[in-house]
Amino acid sequence: MRYLVPFHPKRHPHFFTDVLIIGGGLAGVRAALAVDASQQVLLICKDGLENSNSVNAQGGIAAVWDKNDTVGEHIADSLKASGELCDRGVVEKVVRAGHSEVEKLLSFGTNFDKQSSGELLLGREGGHGRNRILHANGDSTGREIMRSLIEELKSRPNVRIWENTFALDLLTNVSGGTCSGTIVYWKKHDEKELVWAKQTILATGGIGQLYRETTNPEVATGDGVAMAYRAGAVIRDIEFVQFHPTVLYIAGSSRSLISEAVRGEGALLYDRKGHRFMPDYDDRAELAPRDVVSRSIVKQMEKTNSANVFLDITDKPADWLYGRFPGIAAVCKQFGIDIAKDRIPVRPGAHYSMGGVLTDIDGRTTVKNLWAVGEVSSTGLHGANRLASNSLLEALVFGESAGRLASHLSPLPANGENEYNVVPIENKPLYTTAEQVPPLTADISNALKSLLWRNAGVVRNEEGLAGALEDVKRWQKYVFAQQFPSQDGWEIQNMLTVAELVLQGAVKRRETRGSHNRSDYPETLPAAEHTLCCFQ
Repeated sequence: MRYLVPFHPKRHPHFFTDVLIIGGGLAGVRAALAVDASQQVLLICKDGLENSNSVNAQGGIAAVWDKNDTVGEHIADSLKASGELCDRGVVEKVVRAGHSEVEKLLSFGTNFDKQSSGELLLGREGGHGRNRILHANGDSTGREIMRSLIEELKSRPNVRIWENTFALDLLTNVSGGTCSGTIVYWKKHDEKELVWAKQTILATGGIGQLYRETTNPEVATGDGVAMAYRAGAVIRDIEFVQFHPTVLYIAGSSRSLISEAVRGEGALLYDRKGHRFMPDYDDRAELAPRDVVSRSIVKQMEKTNSANVFLDITDKPADWLYGRFPGIAAVCKQFGIDIAKDRIPVRPGAHYSMGGVLTDIDGRTTVKNLWAVGEVSSTGLHGANRLASNSLLEALVFGESAGRLASHLSPLPANGENEYNVVPIENKPLYTTAEQVPPLTADISNALKSLLWRNAGVVRNEEGLAGALEDVKRWQKYVFAQQFPSQDGWEIQNMLTVAELVLQGAVKRRETRGSHNRSDYPETLPAAEHTLCCFQ
């Protein structure tokens, strides 16, 4: 299944641009801002610019800013958290660029929180040895950063933005290996369109919607990983899914993130019996890296036969709490929880994908003219476990380098007629027609999310992973044979594609490393190796 839908290039409209960016989160927007003003940019996103993981980011952005902090210490913290699987050169590049990227954000008008002296206020989160996390409006860092960048983006005359536009697949030449753009679906006009670009930058975000318990928005269905995989790009370490330790757990409600910064400000974790348990598992207690805290919470829930644990920060003054965490306070209040008086029920949830489309140190993928930035990519920064608040920094640094470098490469021929041979004339469905009723995508989606949560969650084992892989392949045979007419069908095909890759990688990795915890292989192997896969 190379393309999700059949299409004939002479039956659809065409659009030409210099640089195409798929995804409207921080990485995509930063890439667009880095493109040379002489180049035309088209940025497309499947929802609105205001709906992405970047907008929802609470914790902040990590950067060496304090005079007592050093680049070396930030690098060391990142390496330690990564499970020895990150690329030191990439870590050094990103950390060293942190200060300049924060200065750039300030120049764009980002309003970071400040001390009474006027200096930027720096917080601390799990895995960091220093206070180096910048926040904005307390727990609304992502929203404020995106506000300032989107305002700047809309002022650029060379940038065009298509919202509510679904990217179906990347266009590649007949022999493969070169990307020439994408085919998109316009929801408003119920029309497909071929977009041709000399360079394409993937910035589609993560895969969190593969899991029942997740902090990710509904748009995070792994579309970028799936379309890059179908186009022949190498996918690396996709089995490493980070589970955020503290997600608000109220039965029947949507899951809301309780930021790492809450523990950074002194919140403690207790089980249902009132026992503070983190010191039993790690000397760093509540400030241990996310994989450690998540596993500890799961073990304590099993010990106490409970569906959740509790986060307590009631020792802080109420006014300070409401000012520091206004968003969290408001969400909790909806469920009758006063964070200044009550313990917050929490449990882990899928939060971030460390693996993704393999890139080099600048963001180039293994497919010519295709770049990947942000959570969709595997740059080498995070390894087996992302250090808290390094993701916004990565999005900025790699977005900048990909956008800047992509804008200086040669353009496509002006006449698109010569490029029609890059796609098949027809990509026919296997044995059904568009008129037939497709399977109930909502039911399959719910079943898939529950399957991965049970068998490829915080703790995994051979039996559960192998059984889940069999189920996914069985569902694929049915779903991939359908010709879907709408986005929910295309998304479930992408989700099943990525789910298979996650499960295959998890089965192959017979060790415990970072976020990948195998109860049947609890030891970490001496040699740190990557898992690679590509479309056959």
